[in-house]
Amino acid sequence: MIPPDNKKKVLIVESDDPTAQAFQRCLEEAGFDARTTWSGHEALALLQSSEFDVLLIDSYLPDLHATDFLERLSRMPLQPWVVVMKGGSASAPESLRRYRGLGAASVVSKRDAAQVMEAVLACCAKEPLVKASVH
Repeated sequence: MIPPDNKKKVLIVESDDPTAQAFQRCLEEAGFDARTTWSGHEALALLQSSEFDVLLIDSYLPDLHATDFLERLSRMPLQPWVVVMKGGSASAPESLRRYRGLGAASVVSKRDAAQVMEAVLACCAKEPLVKASVH
């Protein structure tokens, strides 16, 4: 459990509502402040107006390709740690290289809730990413 004064914020970007709700419940029961959206565009807007510690993103977004999403996210000054959730195997070398090359801290199978929680907890133990502003 996370102490209430250190409650970490997680944004879940998942197009399958039952899956999103299940992860939200699981995270809230573990002491996180969790919010969901199905839209990559809405997630980017939320990330500009609110701070999140961790972003759980499905590798498939109906309105924005996950790689496009991660490229846009990389241009933001303050970035949450990103965990990419894949529907199939998360260990395929090409997937790992692609998503990690775009800044993902972890790539996990969304079918393995324990693996997802482990990745979120690992990210919460790290300092936030802050991009230096370029003048």
